[in-house]
Amino acid sequence: MKKKIIIIIAFLFFSSFLIVLLLGRKATIEYIIEDAESISIDYDKSIIKCDYEINNNKLKIDILPIKKGHTDIVIMVNKKNTDSNMETTEYRKNVYVHFMNIISLNRFLGNVNGDISVIIAFLISLVIIMLYVIRQFIRGIRKNLYEYRNIRLLGLLIFIGIIFAWHFYTFVIDTINNYYMSIYIFIQDIKTSSMMFSSFMLPIAIIITIILTISNIILVMREGKTWKNMLGVILGGFICLSTLLLIIYSSSFTNSKDFTSIIINGISFLISIGITYLECILFGTIIIGLISAKHIPKYDKDYIIILGCKIKGDGTLLPLIKSRVDKAIEFSKKQKEKTGKSICFVPSGGKGNDEIISEADAMKNYLIEQGISQKQIIIENKSTNTYENIKFSNKIITKENKQPVIAFCTSNYHVFRAGNIASNQGIYIEGIGAKTKTYYWINAFIREFVATLVSEKNKHIKILIEIMISFFIIYCLSHISMFL
Repeated sequence: MKKKIIIIIAFLFFSSFLIVLLLGRKATIEYIIEDAESISIDYDKSIIKCDYEINNNKLKIDILPIKKGHTDIVIMVNKKNTDSNMETTEYRKNVYVHFMNIISLNRFLGNVNGDISVIIAFLISLVIIMLYVIRQFIRGIRKNLYEYRNIRLLGLLIFIGIIFAWHFYTFVIDTINNYYMSIYIFIQDIKTSSMMFSSFMLPIAIIITIILTISNIILVMREGKTWKNMLGVILGGFICLSTLLLIIYSSSFTNSKDFTSIIINGISFLISIGITYLECILFGTIIIGLISAKHIPKYDKDYIIILGCKIKGDGTLLPLIKSRVDKAIEFSKKQKEKTGKSICFVPSGGKGNDEIISEADAMKNYLIEQGISQKQIIIENKSTNTYENIKFSNKIITKENKQPVIAFCTSNYHVFRAGNIASNQGIYIEGIGAKTKTYYWINAFIREFVATLVSEKNKHIKILIEIMISFFIIYCLSHISMFL
């Protein structure tokens, strides 16, 4: 599929090049000239040939190439002023003749007949890439919602979507206003699209930073001061600071011919692209986390694993673990109501050093209190973490049923991670999210964002390198005309 897309995109740009080659060997400039007494046109006749005519006060000049080079067309228009004296007005146009006699006006990468085909090819290419990523993303979440690959694909889709939306908007506006966009201007727009995104992101980044800071303060107060609990503050500060610095950079950016400035601007530009990509991955993490938490499995389950967590000193359930059991019971009742199929509960969790009974036994007692038959409960009381919860529970279930249909229930912020842990063991089960405190959610998103980058680091690095190479070429092209 990738090869087909590359071939299609290559064909699009090759076709646009042929259009430019076919139409770009001629250029036309027009000026409104009133009451002209005489006109003179000066240019390098060894580089271009000019034919002109005046019709209804409109001067039209057709330019044809002779050889590769650069020249100015200088038009001197003489007319009488109110005092009957001769007044001279000068018009000047830069003309470049490129390889294969293609003519551009105004600058090296200026207006070329047919260059709109390049812009259209670029926009169509972005649409094709987006459709491919959307297809891969939909396939991914249908196959297994809990893969970090889905976050990467969604983040990439957001990144490409931002670039496409900006350039499609400017293309439509320019077309409506009859503004002729040259390749140079289009390249400049590509270069500034990441800056635009950073400017748009600033208020969002500030809000995210405030929310992350408040939630982390609450988390630290209740859960203790650890580096994991401080991830939100660290990331929020990074997002806000980096976004602000990029806006300051973009406001001071100039197309200076100074080599040092070009290098510094280029490095800053590539860094901005990298930060924009990371922000898109963060958004992808949040969206996938929400989808995972809100996902409702099919009502065809044989078993539901309830993942354990800390219980009270007297062996009863704390609110966090209680909400998980309540959600499992709620799902069981809805399944029974809709399909008539009963479900078997598998509370999972061992006994901690500060607990009088295992988490599984505590959940079993609560299930029985809620009217669940003991026959519907199978406990797994040896596990010490989520990985073991899934592994040990699945081992018990498959001893009883070789082809079980399983769901698991945990806190909403934990659904994606638990599902990912299960899929890494080759166990594909759907998750149910129980309500919990908001500050748990926020910090969980940050952890998943970091986990996404770590688990998919090689692919993220590859994508970033490809993106940065593409934008580096664009950056170089945008500066070529300053030296030619």
